[in-house]
Amino acid sequence: MSISSPTDAEAGSRRILEAVAYLDQCRAGARRLAILTSGSAGEIRRVLQQFLAGTAASDRIARVLAPTDSRHAFLDALLLQLGFEPFESSAEDLQRLLGVVLRQAASQKQVTIVLIEDAQQFGPRVLELLQELVRDCRDLHPPPLFILTGNAALHRILDSAGMASLAELTRTRFDLPAGRATASAVAGGESGRLAGLHPDTRPCLVLDPGSAGMQRFAIEGERLLIGRGEHADITIIDRFVSRQHALFLRNASGDWILDLKSTNGTSVNSVLVRQRRLAHGDIINIGNHRLLYHNPAARTAGPLPAPGSEQLGDTAVMRSLQAAATGARQAR
Repeated sequence: MSISSPTDAEAGSRRILEAVAYLDQCRAGARRLAILTSGSAGEIRRVLQQFLAGTAASDRIARVLAPTDSRHAFLDALLLQLGFEPFESSAEDLQRLLGVVLRQAASQKQVTIVLIEDAQQFGPRVLELLQELVRDCRDLHPPPLFILTGNAALHRILDSAGMASLAELTRTRFDLPAGRATASAVAGGESGRLAGLHPDTRPCLVLDPGSAGMQRFAIEGERLLIGRGEHADITIIDRFVSRQHALFLRNASGDWILDLKSTNGTSVNSVLVRQRRLAHGDIINIGNHRLLYHNPAARTAGPLPAPGSEQLGDTAVMRSLQAAATGARQAR
């Protein structure tokens, strides 16, 4: 009798649930792109089945299953899934029609979910088209969610120079064998600088300053001040970073990042934010630097609110900022 089998089965089920939670967070967080990889097509099917079962009745679902390198065939298949019968038209006209369909759905507060399965098998023309579609949707609220699934080869494609325009959006991915979301950063031909750094469960922020080595900052208190000033807990020397740029804040509702009216702003997963509750694997951009938020417990806390739907009071923010600055001065 094998003792490891039940444990393996439980681990597999847990990974499935975590992958579903990742997709739920991408949808609730108004992200435009989600990436799910596995060596098992069966695992991916289970994740998608559970995810789709939990989507809203108003969501519009389109699945593109047949790999192709024809822009026209891809757009035809996508529009067919959205309720349009095939008709004679150019690829450019079909792309314009799809843009109208996606804008109309957003105006009605509907989320369009586009599933592209075995994405690594699609040709370069379709991958180029996909980049155009994702970029063109950046001003839609809510935006459509494009979900790319595939095997390990998909990572090589996403990290290639040809997909560089989506680099900011492809950093956060969920790899089923690893059982966690990873952050893959493309810089100077290197990929995955932040991926798989922390197998433990201790929450922390990981600073990727580019050419220098990684720096890990344990999350032990209620707040961390981020900036280039001398009193910052996380000091980033960069002319694009304000002296008091952002504040990491922990309270009963979760872990937050707050922009402190910085000159160049703070973004989470490429979305500019004033304040945002964080999910495990989120990438915080401050100046030319990236911070990976690592806290596996945060991904089990349920779907995140849409940007702007949940706010911290200004009084709480000011008190937290004052306490962070005071604590940093005392520590020195």
